[in-house]
Amino acid sequence: MPVETSKRLVQYIKAFPGYFVGILVASTLAVLFQILIPIQIGRAVNLLVAAGAVDFSALGRAIGLLILLALSAALASYLQNDLASRLSYRISHQLRQEVFLKIQSLPLSYLDQHAYGDIVSRAINDVDYLSNGLLQSFTSLFSGLATIVGIIIMMLSLNAKIGLIVIVLTPISVLVSSLIANRTYRYFQEQVALRGELGAYMDEMANNQYLVKSFTYEERSQERFDAINLRLHKSGVISQFYGALINPTARLLNAMVYAAVGLYGAFAVVNGQLSVGLYSSFLTYANQYTQPFNEISAVINEMQTALAAAQRIFDFLNQADAESEGDQVTLDHCQGQVTIQDLYFSYDPKRPLIEDFTCHVKAGDTVAIVGPTGAGKTTLINLLMRFYEPDAGQILIDGIDTQDMSRDQVRQLFGMVLQDAWIFQGTVAENIAYGKAEASQEEIIQAAQAASLHRLIEQMPEGYDTILEEGGANISTGQKQLICIARILLTDPDMLILDEATSSIDTVTEQAVQAAFDKLMQGRTSFVVAHRLSTIQEADTILVLDQGQVVEQGRHQELLEKHGFYYNLYNSQFDRQA
Repeated sequence: MPVETSKRLVQYIKAFPGYFVGILVASTLAVLFQILIPIQIGRAVNLLVAAGAVDFSALGRAIGLLILLALSAALASYLQNDLASRLSYRISHQLRQEVFLKIQSLPLSYLDQHAYGDIVSRAINDVDYLSNGLLQSFTSLFSGLATIVGIIIMMLSLNAKIGLIVIVLTPISVLVSSLIANRTYRYFQEQVALRGELGAYMDEMANNQYLVKSFTYEERSQERFDAINLRLHKSGVISQFYGALINPTARLLNAMVYAAVGLYGAFAVVNGQLSVGLYSSFLTYANQYTQPFNEISAVINEMQTALAAAQRIFDFLNQADAESEGDQVTLDHCQGQVTIQDLYFSYDPKRPLIEDFTCHVKAGDTVAIVGPTGAGKTTLINLLMRFYEPDAGQILIDGIDTQDMSRDQVRQLFGMVLQDAWIFQGTVAENIAYGKAEASQEEIIQAAQAASLHRLIEQMPEGYDTILEEGGANISTGQKQLICIARILLTDPDMLILDEATSSIDTVTEQAVQAAFDKLMQGRTSFVVAHRLSTIQEADTILVLDQGQVVEQGRHQELLEKHGFYYNLYNSQFDRQA
Protein backbone atom coordinates (compact mmCIF):
# COMPACT_ATOMS: atom_id res chain seq x y z
CA MET A 1 0.00 0.00 0.00
CA PRO A 2 1.43 3.41 -0.87
CA VAL A 3 2.70 5.05 2.30
CA GLU A 4 2.29 8.53 0.81
CA THR A 5 -1.42 7.96 0.21
CA SER A 6 -1.96 6.87 3.81
CA LYS A 7 0.03 9.84 5.12
CA ARG A 8 -2.00 12.24 3.02
CA LEU A 9 -5.25 10.73 4.29
CA VAL A 10 -4.03 11.23 7.85
CA GLN A 11 -3.55 14.93 7.08
CA TYR A 12 -7.21 15.19 6.07
CA ILE A 13 -8.24 13.49 9.31
CA LYS A 14 -6.03 15.81 11.36
CA ALA A 15 -7.69 18.80 9.68
CA PHE A 16 -10.75 18.09 11.85
CA PRO A 17 -9.16 17.75 15.31
CA GLY A 18 -12.45 17.97 17.22
CA TYR A 19 -13.91 14.93 15.47
CA PHE A 20 -10.58 13.11 15.58
CA VAL A 21 -10.11 13.62 19.33
CA GLY A 22 -13.76 12.76 19.94
CA ILE A 23 -13.36 9.48 18.06
CA LEU A 24 -10.20 8.65 20.01
CA VAL A 25 -11.86 9.37 23.35
CA ALA A 26 -15.07 7.49 22.49
CA SER A 27 -13.11 4.52 21.10
CA THR A 28 -10.84 4.41 24.12
CA LEU A 29 -13.80 4.48 26.51
CA ALA A 30 -15.65 1.81 24.50
CA VAL A 31 -12.58 -0.44 24.61
CA LEU A 32 -12.00 0.26 28.30
CA PHE A 33 -15.58 -0.62 29.21
CA GLN A 34 -15.45 -3.74 27.02
CA ILE A 35 -12.26 -5.11 28.58
CA LEU A 36 -13.57 -4.49 32.11
CA ILE A 37 -16.64 -6.65 31.44
CA PRO A 38 -14.77 -10.01 31.60
CA ILE A 39 -13.35 -9.05 35.01
CA GLN A 40 -16.86 -8.49 36.31
CA ILE A 41 -18.02 -11.76 34.76
CA GLY A 42 -15.18 -13.56 36.55
CA ARG A 43 -16.09 -11.96 39.87
CA ALA A 44 -19.73 -12.92 39.45
CA VAL A 45 -18.75 -16.51 38.64
CA ASN A 46 -16.46 -16.70 41.69
CA LEU A 47 -19.33 -15.46 43.88
CA LEU A 48 -21.56 -18.20 42.48
CA VAL A 49 -19.09 -21.07 42.91
CA ALA A 50 -17.61 -19.93 46.22
CA ALA A 51 -17.91 -22.35 49.18
CA GLY A 52 -20.86 -21.72 51.42
CA ALA A 53 -23.91 -19.57 50.84
CA VAL A 54 -24.00 -17.27 47.84
CA ASP A 55 -23.61 -13.59 48.71
CA PHE A 56 -26.55 -12.34 46.66
CA SER A 57 -25.93 -8.75 47.71
CA ALA A 58 -22.39 -8.83 46.32
CA LEU A 59 -23.62 -10.78 43.28
CA GLY A 60 -26.29 -8.14 42.63
CA ARG A 61 -23.69 -5.37 42.80
CA ALA A 62 -21.43 -7.29 40.40
CA ILE A 63 -24.27 -7.86 37.92
CA GLY A 64 -25.38 -4.21 38.23
CA LEU A 65 -21.86 -3.02 37.49
CA LEU A 66 -21.71 -5.49 34.58
CA ILE A 67 -24.91 -4.02 33.09
CA LEU A 68 -23.59 -0.48 33.61
CA LEU A 69 -20.34 -1.35 31.82
CA ALA A 70 -22.25 -2.92 28.91
CA LEU A 71 -24.51 0.14 28.53
CA SER A 72 -21.54 2.49 28.77
CA ALA A 73 -19.66 0.50 26.12
CA ALA A 74 -22.70 0.62 23.82
CA LEU A 75 -23.08 4.40 24.27
CA ALA A 76 -19.37 5.01 23.65
CA SER A 77 -19.50 2.82 20.52
CA TYR A 78 -22.50 4.79 19.25
CA LEU A 79 -20.66 8.09 19.77
CA GLN A 80 -17.58 6.67 18.08
CA ASN A 81 -19.53 5.55 15.00
CA ASP A 82 -21.50 8.80 14.81
CA LEU A 83 -18.36 10.95 15.00
CA ALA A 84 -16.57 8.73 12.48
CA SER A 85 -19.51 9.09 10.11
CA ARG A 86 -19.48 12.87 10.47
CA LEU A 87 -15.72 12.98 9.96
CA SER A 88 -16.00 10.80 6.86
CA TYR A 89 -18.64 13.07 5.32
CA ARG A 90 -16.60 16.18 6.16
CA ILE A 91 -13.58 14.71 4.40
CA SER A 92 -15.72 13.69 1.41
CA HIS A 93 -17.16 17.21 1.22
CA GLN A 94 -13.69 18.74 1.28
CA LEU A 95 -12.30 16.32 -1.31
CA ARG A 96 -15.17 17.01 -3.73
CA GLN A 97 -14.57 20.72 -3.32
CA GLU A 98 -10.86 20.26 -4.02
CA VAL A 99 -11.54 18.11 -7.09
CA PHE A 100 -13.98 20.69 -8.47
CA LEU A 101 -11.55 23.54 -7.78
CA LYS A 102 -8.84 21.50 -9.48
CA ILE A 103 -11.04 21.09 -12.57
CA GLN A 104 -11.46 24.88 -12.60
CA SER A 105 -7.73 25.54 -12.25
CA LEU A 106 -6.36 22.90 -14.64
CA PRO A 107 -5.13 23.97 -18.05
CA LEU A 108 -7.60 23.09 -20.80
CA SER A 109 -4.92 20.95 -22.41
CA TYR A 110 -5.34 18.42 -19.56
CA LEU A 111 -9.13 18.34 -19.91
CA ASP A 112 -8.83 17.94 -23.68
CA GLN A 113 -6.52 14.94 -23.26
CA HIS A 114 -8.53 13.05 -20.62
CA ALA A 115 -11.99 11.53 -20.72
CA TYR A 116 -14.56 13.66 -18.92
CA GLY A 117 -16.27 10.54 -17.58
CA ASP A 118 -13.08 9.45 -15.82
CA ILE A 119 -12.64 12.89 -14.24
CA VAL A 120 -16.25 12.86 -13.03
CA SER A 121 -15.74 9.32 -11.69
CA ARG A 122 -12.87 10.55 -9.53
CA ALA A 123 -14.98 13.39 -8.15
CA ILE A 124 -18.05 11.27 -7.36
CA ASN A 125 -17.45 7.50 -7.37
CA ASP A 126 -13.89 7.49 -6.03
CA VAL A 127 -14.78 9.92 -3.24
CA ASP A 128 -17.73 7.66 -2.34
CA TYR A 129 -15.45 4.59 -2.26
CA LEU A 130 -13.03 6.48 -0.04
CA SER A 131 -15.81 7.75 2.23
CA ASN A 132 -17.39 4.31 2.65
CA GLY A 133 -14.02 2.67 3.19
CA LEU A 134 -13.00 5.24 5.79
CA LEU A 135 -16.34 4.95 7.57
CA GLN A 136 -16.10 1.17 7.90
CA SER A 137 -12.38 0.74 8.35
CA PHE A 138 -11.17 3.71 10.38
CA THR A 139 -13.23 2.95 13.48
CA SER A 140 -12.73 -0.81 13.14
CA LEU A 141 -8.99 -0.39 12.77
CA PHE A 142 -8.49 1.97 15.69
CA SER A 143 -10.88 0.30 18.14
CA GLY A 144 -9.61 -3.12 17.04
CA LEU A 145 -5.98 -2.24 17.71
CA ALA A 146 -6.91 -0.61 21.02
CA THR A 147 -8.87 -3.72 22.02
CA ILE A 148 -5.97 -6.01 21.15
CA VAL A 149 -3.47 -3.94 23.14
CA GLY A 150 -5.86 -3.54 26.09
CA ILE A 151 -6.67 -7.24 26.30
CA ILE A 152 -3.00 -8.26 26.11
CA ILE A 153 -2.23 -5.87 28.98
CA MET A 154 -5.11 -7.27 31.05
CA MET A 155 -4.11 -10.88 30.33
CA LEU A 156 -0.48 -10.22 31.25
CA SER A 157 -1.54 -8.54 34.49
CA LEU A 158 -3.85 -11.43 35.43
CA ASN A 159 -1.68 -14.34 34.28
CA ALA A 160 1.61 -13.72 32.49
CA LYS A 161 1.85 -17.23 30.99
CA ILE A 162 -1.53 -17.06 29.24
CA GLY A 163 -0.72 -13.54 28.09
CA LEU A 164 2.55 -14.77 26.56
CA ILE A 165 0.71 -17.54 24.67
CA VAL A 166 -1.47 -14.90 23.04
CA ILE A 167 1.51 -12.65 22.25
CA VAL A 168 3.40 -15.51 20.58
CA LEU A 169 0.46 -16.52 18.34
CA THR A 170 -0.58 -12.96 17.39
CA PRO A 171 2.24 -12.16 14.90
CA ILE A 172 1.29 -15.20 12.80
CA SER A 173 -2.23 -13.85 12.27
CA VAL A 174 -0.94 -10.33 11.53
CA LEU A 175 1.71 -11.60 9.08
CA VAL A 176 -0.66 -13.80 7.07
CA SER A 177 -3.34 -11.09 6.86
CA SER A 178 -0.85 -8.41 5.78
CA LEU A 179 0.64 -10.66 3.08
CA ILE A 180 -2.79 -11.29 1.57
CA ALA A 181 -3.76 -7.60 1.91
CA ASN A 182 -0.65 -6.44 0.07
CA ARG A 183 -1.41 -8.90 -2.72
CA THR A 184 -4.99 -7.68 -3.12
CA TYR A 185 -4.18 -3.94 -3.21
CA ARG A 186 -2.92 -4.03 -6.80
CA TYR A 187 -6.13 -5.64 -8.00
CA PHE A 188 -8.36 -3.24 -6.09
CA GLN A 189 -6.38 -0.35 -7.58
CA GLU A 190 -6.90 -1.83 -11.04
CA GLN A 191 -10.61 -2.26 -10.32
CA VAL A 192 -11.10 1.40 -9.41
CA ALA A 193 -9.23 2.53 -12.53
CA LEU A 194 -11.30 0.22 -14.74
CA ARG A 195 -14.53 1.52 -13.18
CA GLY A 196 -13.45 5.01 -14.20
CA GLU A 197 -12.60 3.85 -17.72
CA LEU A 198 -15.92 2.02 -18.06
CA GLY A 199 -17.85 5.02 -16.75
CA ALA A 200 -16.08 7.34 -19.19
CA TYR A 201 -16.86 5.05 -22.13
CA MET A 202 -20.52 4.68 -21.14
CA ASP A 203 -20.78 8.47 -20.79
CA GLU A 204 -19.22 8.93 -24.23
CA MET A 205 -21.54 6.40 -25.89
CA ALA A 206 -24.67 7.68 -24.13
CA ASN A 207 -23.98 11.24 -25.27
CA ASN A 208 -23.30 10.24 -28.86
CA GLN A 209 -26.01 7.67 -29.62
CA TYR A 210 -27.21 9.59 -32.68
CA LEU A 211 -23.74 9.24 -34.20
CA VAL A 212 -23.39 5.61 -33.08
CA LYS A 213 -26.69 4.67 -34.69
CA SER A 214 -26.10 6.71 -37.84
CA PHE A 215 -22.93 4.71 -38.52
CA THR A 216 -24.53 1.45 -37.31
CA TYR A 217 -21.68 1.26 -34.82
CA GLU A 218 -23.71 -0.53 -32.11
CA GLU A 219 -21.97 -3.89 -32.50
CA ARG A 220 -18.43 -2.48 -32.36
CA SER A 221 -19.45 -0.22 -29.49
CA GLN A 222 -20.76 -3.25 -27.62
CA GLU A 223 -17.55 -5.18 -28.33
CA ARG A 224 -15.40 -2.47 -26.80
CA PHE A 225 -17.72 -2.19 -23.81
CA ASP A 226 -17.58 -5.97 -23.34
CA ALA A 227 -13.78 -5.89 -23.46
CA ILE A 228 -13.52 -3.26 -20.72
CA ASN A 229 -16.27 -4.94 -18.71
CA LEU A 230 -14.50 -8.31 -18.97
CA ARG A 231 -11.24 -6.81 -17.70
CA LEU A 232 -13.17 -5.33 -14.78
CA HIS A 233 -14.82 -8.70 -14.13
CA LYS A 234 -11.50 -10.59 -14.13
CA SER A 235 -9.86 -8.03 -11.87
CA GLY A 236 -12.85 -8.20 -9.52
CA VAL A 237 -12.79 -12.00 -9.37
CA ILE A 238 -9.07 -12.07 -8.53
CA SER A 239 -9.31 -9.31 -5.92
CA GLN A 240 -12.33 -10.94 -4.28
CA PHE A 241 -10.55 -14.32 -4.28
CA TYR A 242 -7.68 -12.92 -2.26
CA GLY A 243 -10.03 -10.77 -0.20
CA ALA A 244 -12.13 -13.82 0.64
CA LEU A 245 -9.03 -15.55 2.05
CA ILE A 246 -8.43 -12.88 4.67
CA ASN A 247 -11.43 -13.45 6.92
CA PRO A 248 -11.37 -17.28 7.16
CA THR A 249 -7.58 -17.24 7.59
CA ALA A 250 -7.88 -14.75 10.43
CA ARG A 251 -10.69 -16.77 12.00
CA LEU A 252 -8.63 -19.99 11.82
CA LEU A 253 -5.62 -18.41 13.50
CA ASN A 254 -7.84 -16.74 16.09
CA ALA A 255 -9.51 -20.07 16.84
CA MET A 256 -6.03 -21.40 17.58
CA VAL A 257 -5.54 -18.57 20.09
CA TYR A 258 -8.90 -19.33 21.73
CA ALA A 259 -8.12 -23.06 21.90
CA ALA A 260 -4.67 -22.47 23.38
CA VAL A 261 -6.05 -20.15 26.08
CA GLY A 262 -8.90 -22.58 26.83
CA LEU A 263 -6.69 -25.65 27.14
CA TYR A 264 -3.96 -24.01 29.20
CA GLY A 265 -6.55 -22.33 31.45
CA ALA A 266 -8.37 -25.63 32.00
CA PHE A 267 -5.15 -27.31 33.15
CA ALA A 268 -4.46 -24.32 35.42
CA VAL A 269 -7.94 -24.63 37.00
CA VAL A 270 -7.50 -28.38 37.55
CA ASN A 271 -4.11 -27.78 39.16
CA GLY A 272 -5.54 -25.05 41.38
CA GLN A 273 -3.44 -22.32 39.74
CA LEU A 274 -6.49 -20.43 38.42
CA SER A 275 -9.95 -19.79 39.82
CA VAL A 276 -13.04 -20.74 37.83
CA GLY A 277 -14.07 -17.09 37.69
CA LEU A 278 -10.69 -15.99 36.38
CA TYR A 279 -10.77 -18.84 33.86
CA SER A 280 -14.13 -17.61 32.57
CA SER A 281 -12.62 -14.11 32.34
CA PHE A 282 -9.77 -15.45 30.21
CA LEU A 283 -12.17 -17.31 27.92
CA THR A 284 -14.17 -14.11 27.47
CA TYR A 285 -10.94 -12.20 26.80
CA ALA A 286 -9.88 -14.82 24.25
CA ASN A 287 -13.22 -14.42 22.48
CA GLN A 288 -12.94 -10.62 22.61
CA TYR A 289 -9.36 -10.80 21.42
CA THR A 290 -10.27 -12.66 18.24
CA GLN A 291 -13.11 -10.31 17.31
CA PRO A 292 -10.93 -7.32 16.30
CA PHE A 293 -8.92 -9.52 13.94
CA ASN A 294 -12.11 -10.78 12.35
CA GLU A 295 -13.53 -7.26 12.07
CA ILE A 296 -10.32 -5.82 10.64
CA SER A 297 -10.03 -8.66 8.13
CA ALA A 298 -13.66 -8.11 7.11
CA VAL A 299 -13.06 -4.44 6.26
CA ILE A 300 -9.73 -4.95 4.50
CA ASN A 301 -11.49 -5.12 1.12
CA GLU A 302 -13.14 -1.77 1.83
CA MET A 303 -9.81 -0.38 2.98
CA GLN A 304 -8.13 -1.54 -0.21
CA THR A 305 -10.84 0.02 -2.36
CA ALA A 306 -10.67 3.22 -0.31
CA LEU A 307 -6.89 3.46 -0.66
CA ALA A 308 -7.03 2.75 -4.40
CA ALA A 309 -9.70 5.43 -4.79
CA ALA A 310 -7.66 7.83 -2.67
CA GLN A 311 -4.64 7.20 -4.91
CA ARG A 312 -6.66 8.16 -8.01
CA ILE A 313 -8.07 11.26 -6.31
CA PHE A 314 -4.64 12.41 -5.16
CA ASP A 315 -3.11 11.69 -8.57
CA PHE A 316 -5.70 14.05 -10.04
CA LEU A 317 -5.19 16.70 -7.35
CA ASN A 318 -1.42 16.50 -7.95
CA GLN A 319 -1.82 17.63 -11.56
CA ALA A 320 -0.15 20.97 -12.22
CA ASP A 321 -2.46 23.98 -12.36
CA ALA A 322 -2.39 26.44 -15.21
CA GLU A 323 0.72 28.59 -14.86
CA SER A 324 0.29 31.20 -12.14
CA GLU A 325 0.12 34.84 -13.06
CA GLY A 326 2.21 37.55 -11.42
CA ASP A 327 1.54 41.30 -11.47
CA GLN A 328 -0.81 41.97 -14.37
CA VAL A 329 -1.42 44.98 -16.57
CA THR A 330 -5.00 46.26 -16.55
CA LEU A 331 -6.67 47.37 -19.77
CA ASP A 332 -9.07 50.10 -18.66
CA HIS A 333 -10.85 50.64 -21.97
CA CYS A 334 -10.61 48.24 -24.88
CA GLN A 335 -10.46 49.73 -28.38
CA GLY A 336 -10.25 46.32 -30.04
CA GLN A 337 -6.97 46.53 -31.95
CA VAL A 338 -5.44 43.05 -32.14
CA THR A 339 -1.94 42.19 -33.34
CA ILE A 340 -0.66 38.64 -33.72
CA GLN A 341 3.10 38.64 -34.16
CA ASP A 342 5.48 35.79 -35.00
CA LEU A 343 3.16 33.22 -33.40
CA TYR A 344 4.23 29.58 -32.96
CA PHE A 345 2.11 26.84 -31.41
CA SER A 346 1.75 23.05 -31.37
CA TYR A 347 -0.26 20.57 -29.30
CA ASP A 348 2.51 18.04 -29.84
CA PRO A 349 6.09 19.40 -29.98
CA LYS A 350 6.87 16.87 -32.71
CA ARG A 351 4.04 18.17 -34.93
CA PRO A 352 4.08 21.98 -35.31
CA LEU A 353 0.69 23.47 -36.16
CA ILE A 354 0.99 27.27 -36.29
CA GLU A 355 4.36 28.63 -37.39
CA ASP A 356 5.48 32.24 -37.79
CA PHE A 357 1.89 33.55 -37.97
CA THR A 358 1.55 37.34 -38.12
CA CYS A 359 -1.46 39.57 -38.75
CA HIS A 360 -2.84 42.93 -37.67
CA VAL A 361 -6.53 43.60 -37.02
CA LYS A 362 -7.78 47.17 -36.79
CA ALA A 363 -10.26 48.16 -34.10
CA GLY A 364 -13.82 47.44 -35.17
CA ASP A 365 -12.90 45.13 -38.03
CA THR A 366 -14.68 41.87 -38.72
CA VAL A 367 -12.13 39.15 -39.37
CA ALA A 368 -13.21 35.90 -40.98
CA ILE A 369 -11.02 32.84 -40.42
CA VAL A 370 -11.46 30.09 -42.99
CA GLY A 371 -9.63 27.00 -44.10
CA PRO A 372 -9.92 23.23 -44.32
CA THR A 373 -10.20 20.98 -41.29
CA GLY A 374 -7.02 21.03 -39.22
CA ALA A 375 -5.85 24.34 -40.68
CA GLY A 376 -5.65 25.93 -37.22
CA LYS A 377 -8.86 28.00 -37.11
CA THR A 378 -10.14 26.83 -33.72
CA THR A 379 -6.59 26.73 -32.40
CA LEU A 380 -6.19 30.41 -33.19
CA ILE A 381 -9.37 31.15 -31.21
CA ASN A 382 -8.03 29.08 -28.29
CA LEU A 383 -4.90 31.20 -28.30
CA LEU A 384 -6.84 34.47 -28.48
CA MET A 385 -8.87 33.40 -25.42
CA ARG A 386 -5.74 32.12 -23.61
CA PHE A 387 -7.22 28.65 -23.35
CA TYR A 388 -3.76 27.63 -24.57
CA GLU A 389 -0.51 29.58 -24.41
CA PRO A 390 1.67 30.11 -27.51
CA ASP A 391 5.04 28.42 -27.72
CA ALA A 392 6.52 31.66 -29.02
CA GLY A 393 5.37 35.03 -30.31
CA GLN A 394 2.83 37.52 -29.03
CA ILE A 395 -0.86 38.34 -29.16
CA LEU A 396 -1.43 42.01 -28.34
CA ILE A 397 -4.70 43.80 -27.60
CA ASP A 398 -4.39 47.58 -27.91
CA GLY A 399 -0.62 47.12 -27.78
CA ILE A 400 -0.64 45.08 -24.54
CA ASP A 401 0.62 41.50 -24.63
CA THR A 402 -2.15 39.20 -23.43
CA GLN A 403 0.52 37.34 -21.43
CA ASP A 404 0.82 40.50 -19.32
CA MET A 405 -2.94 40.54 -18.67
CA SER A 406 -4.83 38.16 -16.42
CA ARG A 407 -6.62 35.30 -18.17
CA ASP A 408 -9.91 36.47 -16.67
CA GLN A 409 -9.52 39.95 -18.13
CA VAL A 410 -8.62 38.62 -21.59
CA ARG A 411 -11.65 36.32 -21.60
CA GLN A 412 -13.98 39.06 -20.39
CA LEU A 413 -13.02 41.14 -23.42
CA PHE A 414 -14.52 38.55 -25.77
CA GLY A 415 -18.03 37.27 -26.19
CA MET A 416 -17.83 33.74 -27.59
CA VAL A 417 -20.47 31.62 -29.34
CA LEU A 418 -19.40 28.02 -29.86
CA GLN A 419 -20.70 25.52 -32.39
CA ASP A 420 -21.90 23.23 -29.59
CA ALA A 421 -24.36 25.29 -27.55
CA TRP A 422 -24.14 24.61 -23.80
CA ILE A 423 -27.43 24.63 -21.90
CA PHE A 424 -27.59 23.73 -18.21
CA GLN A 425 -30.59 22.58 -16.19
CA GLY A 426 -32.44 25.71 -15.14
CA THR A 427 -34.89 28.28 -16.44
CA VAL A 428 -34.59 29.97 -19.81
CA ALA A 429 -33.91 33.26 -18.02
CA GLU A 430 -31.13 31.69 -15.92
CA ASN A 431 -29.49 30.28 -19.04
CA ILE A 432 -29.55 33.63 -20.82
CA ALA A 433 -28.20 35.42 -17.73
CA TYR A 434 -25.35 32.94 -17.22
CA GLY A 435 -22.70 35.53 -18.08
CA LYS A 436 -24.44 38.32 -16.13
CA ALA A 437 -26.13 36.90 -13.05
CA GLU A 438 -27.25 40.33 -11.82
CA ALA A 439 -29.16 41.09 -15.06
CA SER A 440 -32.72 42.33 -14.67
CA GLN A 441 -35.69 40.63 -16.31
CA GLU A 442 -35.97 43.58 -18.69
CA GLU A 443 -32.34 43.17 -19.80
CA ILE A 444 -32.87 39.45 -20.34
CA ILE A 445 -35.94 40.10 -22.49
CA GLN A 446 -34.08 42.74 -24.53
CA ALA A 447 -31.24 40.28 -25.20
CA ALA A 448 -33.75 37.61 -26.25
CA GLN A 449 -35.48 40.07 -28.58
CA ALA A 450 -32.16 41.03 -30.17
CA ALA A 451 -31.46 37.32 -30.77
CA SER A 452 -34.90 36.80 -32.38
CA LEU A 453 -35.76 34.49 -29.48
CA HIS A 454 -38.43 36.38 -27.54
CA ARG A 455 -41.43 35.04 -29.48
CA LEU A 456 -40.17 31.46 -29.20
CA ILE A 457 -39.79 31.84 -25.45
CA GLU A 458 -43.29 33.28 -25.08
CA GLN A 459 -44.65 30.16 -26.77
CA MET A 460 -42.98 27.91 -24.17
CA PRO A 461 -45.20 26.55 -21.33
CA GLU A 462 -43.80 28.87 -18.63
CA GLY A 463 -42.16 31.50 -20.81
CA TYR A 464 -38.86 32.67 -19.36
CA ASP A 465 -39.46 30.45 -16.31
CA THR A 466 -39.62 27.28 -18.43
CA ILE A 467 -37.19 24.70 -17.04
CA LEU A 468 -34.66 23.50 -19.60
CA GLU A 469 -33.23 20.02 -19.20
CA GLU A 470 -29.51 19.40 -18.99
CA GLY A 471 -27.98 19.88 -22.43
CA GLY A 472 -31.22 21.47 -23.65
CA ALA A 473 -32.78 18.09 -24.39
CA ASN A 474 -36.30 19.56 -24.47
CA ILE A 475 -35.58 22.28 -27.08
CA SER A 476 -34.25 22.24 -30.63
CA THR A 477 -30.62 22.70 -31.67
CA GLY A 478 -31.43 26.08 -33.19
CA GLN A 479 -33.15 27.25 -30.01
CA LYS A 480 -30.16 26.19 -27.94
CA GLN A 481 -27.83 28.23 -30.10
CA LEU A 482 -30.16 31.23 -30.01
CA ILE A 483 -30.11 31.13 -26.21
CA CYS A 484 -26.30 31.15 -26.29
CA ILE A 485 -26.38 34.10 -28.68
CA ALA A 486 -28.77 35.96 -26.36
CA ARG A 487 -26.36 35.16 -23.52
CA ILE A 488 -23.56 36.97 -25.37
CA LEU A 489 -25.80 39.87 -26.38
CA LEU A 490 -26.65 40.39 -22.71
CA THR A 491 -23.00 40.62 -21.62
CA ASP A 492 -22.28 43.25 -24.31
CA PRO A 493 -18.56 42.36 -24.73
CA ASP A 494 -15.87 44.55 -26.31
CA MET A 495 -15.01 41.95 -28.96
CA LEU A 496 -16.68 38.88 -30.45
CA ILE A 497 -15.63 35.36 -31.38
CA LEU A 498 -18.12 33.38 -33.43
CA ASP A 499 -17.10 29.75 -33.88
CA GLU A 500 -19.47 28.17 -36.40
CA ALA A 501 -22.07 30.43 -34.82
CA THR A 502 -24.93 29.76 -37.23
CA SER A 503 -24.08 26.32 -38.60
CA SER A 504 -26.87 24.57 -36.64
CA ILE A 505 -29.73 26.98 -37.39
CA ASP A 506 -32.25 26.76 -40.21
CA THR A 507 -32.06 29.31 -43.04
CA VAL A 508 -34.90 31.55 -41.82
CA THR A 509 -33.59 31.67 -38.25
CA GLU A 510 -30.05 32.17 -39.51
CA GLN A 511 -31.07 35.29 -41.40
CA ALA A 512 -32.67 36.79 -38.28
CA VAL A 513 -29.67 35.89 -36.14
CA GLN A 514 -27.23 37.22 -38.71
CA ALA A 515 -29.08 40.55 -38.70
CA ALA A 516 -28.75 40.71 -34.90
CA PHE A 517 -25.06 39.91 -35.16
CA ASP A 518 -24.54 42.57 -37.80
CA LYS A 519 -25.91 45.15 -35.37
CA LEU A 520 -23.85 43.73 -32.50
CA MET A 521 -20.62 43.66 -34.51
CA GLN A 522 -20.86 47.31 -35.52
CA GLY A 523 -17.86 49.05 -33.98
CA ARG A 524 -16.60 45.84 -32.36
CA THR A 525 -13.63 43.75 -33.41
CA SER A 526 -15.08 40.37 -34.37
CA PHE A 527 -13.48 37.06 -35.28
CA VAL A 528 -15.70 34.66 -37.23
CA VAL A 529 -14.72 31.02 -37.75
CA ALA A 530 -16.96 29.35 -40.33
CA HIS A 531 -17.11 26.74 -43.05
CA ARG A 532 -20.08 28.52 -44.63
CA LEU A 533 -18.25 31.05 -46.74
CA SER A 534 -21.53 32.75 -47.69
CA THR A 535 -21.83 34.10 -44.13
CA ILE A 536 -18.51 35.98 -44.21
CA GLN A 537 -18.58 37.74 -47.55
CA GLU A 538 -18.98 41.13 -45.86
CA ALA A 539 -15.96 40.65 -43.56
CA ASP A 540 -13.36 43.44 -43.54
CA THR A 541 -10.58 40.87 -43.69
CA ILE A 542 -10.53 37.17 -44.48
CA LEU A 543 -7.65 35.10 -43.15
CA VAL A 544 -7.25 31.94 -45.20
CA LEU A 545 -5.41 29.32 -43.13
CA ASP A 546 -3.82 26.11 -44.29
CA GLN A 547 -1.62 23.99 -42.01
CA GLY A 548 -1.29 26.85 -39.54
CA GLN A 549 -0.14 29.38 -42.11
CA VAL A 550 -1.98 32.41 -43.50
CA VAL A 551 -1.82 31.52 -47.19
CA GLU A 552 -4.06 34.38 -48.30
CA GLN A 553 -5.48 37.53 -46.79
CA GLY A 554 -7.93 40.13 -48.07
CA ARG A 555 -11.59 40.85 -48.75
CA HIS A 556 -13.94 38.33 -50.31
CA GLN A 557 -13.99 39.71 -53.87
CA GLU A 558 -10.23 40.36 -53.87
CA LEU A 559 -9.51 36.76 -52.91
CA LEU A 560 -11.89 35.37 -55.53
CA GLU A 561 -10.15 37.41 -58.23
CA LYS A 562 -6.81 35.84 -57.28
CA HIS A 563 -8.12 32.39 -58.27
CA GLY A 564 -6.03 30.91 -55.45
CA PHE A 565 -6.64 28.78 -52.37
CA TYR A 566 -9.72 30.73 -51.22
CA TYR A 567 -11.21 30.66 -54.71
CA ASN A 568 -10.92 26.86 -54.83
CA LEU A 569 -12.23 26.49 -51.27
CA TYR A 570 -15.21 28.76 -51.96
CA ASN A 571 -16.17 27.08 -55.23
CA SER A 572 -15.70 23.56 -53.87
CA GLN A 573 -18.18 24.33 -51.11
CA PHE A 574 -20.79 25.64 -53.49
CA ASP A 575 -20.19 22.67 -55.79
CA ARG A 576 -20.97 20.37 -52.82
CA GLN A 577 -24.06 22.37 -51.93
CA ALA A 578 -25.26 22.18 -55.55
